[in-house]
Amino acid sequence: MKLFQRILSNLSFFIAVMLLFLLFFQTKVSLPPVLQSVGRMHPLLLHLPIGLFVLVVIFWLFKKNIEEKSFQHIFMLILHVTAFTSLLTALMGFFLSKEGGYDETILNRHKLFGVLTAILVYILLIAYKYVPAKKNLVNIILFPATILLLLGSHFGSNLTRGEGYVWQPLRGNEEIKKEIITDSSTLFAAAIRPILKTKCMSCHNENKAKGKLIMTSEEKLLAGGKNGPIWKAGDALNSHIIQNINLPEEEKKHMPPVGKPQLTTEESQLLYAWIQAGADMKKQIREYPDTDSLKIAARKFISTTGEEVPEKEYAFSAAETSLVEKLSDPFCTVSPIAQNSPALQADFFIREKFNPEKILDLLKVKDQLVILNLDNMPATDEHMKTISRFTNLEKLILNNSTLTNTGLTELIKLKKLQSLSLAGTKIDKNAIAVFQKFENLKEVFVWNTGITDAGATLLNQKKEKIVFNTGYIPDKNEMLALTAPTIENENFVLTSSEKIKMKHQVPGVTIRYTTDATDPDSSTSAIYNAPVSVKGYTTIKARAIKEGWYSSPVAEFSFFQKGLTPQKADLLTSADRRHKAEGAATLIDSKKGDAVNFNDIAWLGFREEPFGALFYFDKPQPVSSISLSYIKSVQQYIMPPTEIEVWGGNDKNKLKLLKKINPVQTTKEELNVVKNEAAKLEFSPAAFLYYKITAKNISKLPVWHPGKGEKGWLFIDEIFFNE
Repeated sequence: MKLFQRILSNLSFFIAVMLLFLLFFQTKVSLPPVLQSVGRMHPLLLHLPIGLFVLVVIFWLFKKNIEEKSFQHIFMLILHVTAFTSLLTALMGFFLSKEGGYDETILNRHKLFGVLTAILVYILLIAYKYVPAKKNLVNIILFPATILLLLGSHFGSNLTRGEGYVWQPLRGNEEIKKEIITDSSTLFAAAIRPILKTKCMSCHNENKAKGKLIMTSEEKLLAGGKNGPIWKAGDALNSHIIQNINLPEEEKKHMPPVGKPQLTTEESQLLYAWIQAGADMKKQIREYPDTDSLKIAARKFISTTGEEVPEKEYAFSAAETSLVEKLSDPFCTVSPIAQNSPALQADFFIREKFNPEKILDLLKVKDQLVILNLDNMPATDEHMKTISRFTNLEKLILNNSTLTNTGLTELIKLKKLQSLSLAGTKIDKNAIAVFQKFENLKEVFVWNTGITDAGATLLNQKKEKIVFNTGYIPDKNEMLALTAPTIENENFVLTSSEKIKMKHQVPGVTIRYTTDATDPDSSTSAIYNAPVSVKGYTTIKARAIKEGWYSSPVAEFSFFQKGLTPQKADLLTSADRRHKAEGAATLIDSKKGDAVNFNDIAWLGFREEPFGALFYFDKPQPVSSISLSYIKSVQQYIMPPTEIEVWGGNDKNKLKLLKKINPVQTTKEELNVVKNEAAKLEFSPAAFLYYKITAKNISKLPVWHPGKGEKGWLFIDEIFFNE
């Protein structure tokens, strides 16, 4: 025991000297990464010396009740451990302070009181060991040490929690009143600020301004940090906050840092959508149309932030929370329309991922569902039979579905329906008779349908309680820009007989397109007159043109031909543990992933090892080209492969090289590109049982990249074999 105490005493002396030396020369101190890591252990250790100091005080106050010899042994041991841990914690705190990002005044006070407390505890140890009149000296030292400990703890709390943290619950009612949300509140206050508050402000406040960024007020948020503003209105991909959020979690610049609560996919998507829509901090909730995608995405967060919204009373009871959570998935969210309301809203996302069975699944909450958003989903007349069973439905959005007058007739059964959005559907003038049979309908959106302005005027006259909206009517003298053409195909993986179908909502538009990756022009590029046949991987670029209009932006679509499907696939290298998808089967299941969401289960991610896979056919198959589909998401370190090889043979242990290519790499101009690409490898037709494909990820990101010198990622979802 004496040896242990002697070691602790010597270590304490060494740390005390080092601590005082570092304090005197702190402006000249620069720490290596290993000591920065040691400093981050300060919050983990600091509670131990505090608890031990309290134990020292208790033992000293009740020493008369303890046998003298036992007291001396125990008290001396506690003093040694308390002095050592106090000094060690103070040293770690000094290391942590060098990272910066803290309020200098509060930090210096916390540092001063922390070091003085540790030194005083060490003096207490020395005094008790060597001073004869130790009783009075201990009494003298304990009191100021206790005061210093309380002051140091107070300023430490202010650094990490903010000023007034302890007393905040006692005056919390005033704060809550300020946070009540109504339709007059800004969308920023209702949905964006709560995300920043819970996920960002612990590191970005007046007391702990990491990167010199403070988020506690709109003015300071707009001022940005040491790298300037954190967002560019209308340009989410080029905004620092989105770039840092989307970085792989293990990257140093990823935000929030590892160990902190991370943003959910929905939170990230909402921040992206808000910035892309202009990052308007003043626009009120009521100023957004109910069909606005940003308002729809934000509604879920408005109802879950603990803030109040005006609520309509409903007679039906709420569904079980576990059931509501179970019904939600990445392509369909189910959530209350307001806090504490039993009424629910369901929103579908990504047309290619639409699953009609999900509508049937929602019948489990048919009494609670009052809003159903199927905007841009391929819903058919047949689906209306199911939708008509949601008897409490008040709002239904079916824009750009394949609905006809037949399906519209089914919706007459919805007696409580008040709002119906049918823009871009196939209803026509004969629907006028159907609308007259709806009982409580108040508004209908029918632009880009077979109902003309004259038809809408007639409807408004016959059904005065319903407002029929035909959209924007342009001035004949006004020159407008066309929107880009769209694709009718539901899937981007085509069978051998499928063709690419394009369309445009404006009558009389000419669509010009290319299949060689060049931009179509308005005079020489091919004119779209009929569905287009493709072979293997093909990129189509299309532009809409019409006299009296500005031509549209170029739309780009990538298609794959399904071709031959191997019976089996094996991975020869290991995917990253967080991006394993469904293993090798992911490569041949014909399920395309969403390039924006690399966490989609459709993607296999490789970084530490290159990609390698072996494919098996039950009999030799003639193959002349192979396409490898991957993500290009430059800001997220996800790059094209640098090298791809295809090997073939009838003995899997003796394969020969069929083709090797080095795909074109990204340039600085593509820094904000996020899209799905593919590499197509063509070779002399060969018929083999086995095909091996390897692909290397970039070993060092280029000098213009924010992560220059680091390894890049390679994300693959499908490999296609074509004859």
